[in-house]
Amino acid sequence: MDAAFHTMPLQTLIILLVSVLSDAVWRWPAAYHPLTLIRYMAETMAAKVRPAKTDPATQHYISGSLGPALLIIPLALLLANLIALAEYPWFFEALIILTLLDFGHDRTHYKHVVKALAGNKKVLARDHAAKFMARDTQRLSDIGVAKASIEALLLRFLILYCGIIFWFVAVGPITALCYRLVIAVSWQWHYKRPGFSLFAKPARLLSKLASLPGALLGIIVVALVTNPFTATAAFWRAPARDLTSRILAAFGAAMGFRVGGPAIYHGIKYRHTRVGGNREVRFSDMTYSYRAILRAMVLLASLTSLLLLILWKTVYV
Repeated sequence: MDAAFHTMPLQTLIILLVSVLSDAVWRWPAAYHPLTLIRYMAETMAAKVRPAKTDPATQHYISGSLGPALLIIPLALLLANLIALAEYPWFFEALIILTLLDFGHDRTHYKHVVKALAGNKKVLARDHAAKFMARDTQRLSDIGVAKASIEALLLRFLILYCGIIFWFVAVGPITALCYRLVIAVSWQWHYKRPGFSLFAKPARLLSKLASLPGALLGIIVVALVTNPFTATAAFWRAPARDLTSRILAAFGAAMGFRVGGPAIYHGIKYRHTRVGGNREVRFSDMTYSYRAILRAMVLLASLTSLLLLILWKTVYV
């Protein structure tokens, strides 16, 4: 569906650069952001269609599959038709990507955490950290808040920023929209919430598969701007074999500190494997990690722009 509405490489490049620059200098107020409405709709839908704990697992899976479909497909079709009928489709494509590429809010929350920790305001730092991660933060130490914030910023960069750019450039804005909405629903219906483990499974599985190419692209870019050989070795030697642990292992090893470990969600402690470097996170690592992700953002935008220019000159010139 989306390929028919995908713009030429030069227009894709312009839309991408405008969206990236806008995300760097402008914040869409969260209260009026369209994704806030999507999260609210997902929460309202879950309250109405999520089966009881005593219902069969298949009923949870069916409800958890139909819910996102009813939320995402009509909106995607509506916007696809709008783009097809518009005289200037590039305008609506740019508006869609500008809406989806909202990584600036996460960077702002992260900087607030850094500022609060620098001022020894532990409670404020925990409150700011809770705004961009699903785990409980009220029992975290200063180092725990710093480590959790670094992990959250990295993962959100890979999943949101890199994932949106990948799907937009590779396929088009409607696919990027569907991807972002799947992520939003999956995170709103977090599988570690009480009563959501089965209901959230379809959305979680789809989000994991859809985020795979963007996350891999992103961690390659992050490795290039930090320590590529150390990161690559840590990625393949990670003791835990899931993608998240491998990504954290690569970043932690490249930066020299240890990440992962126990995390509390809704009062329940989950013991994850510690991966990465040989020492604990320091406060200064928050600044170094932030700068590394900024460098990765610039490199990703540069490489994508170069690819689109090469494609434009090869095919259209």
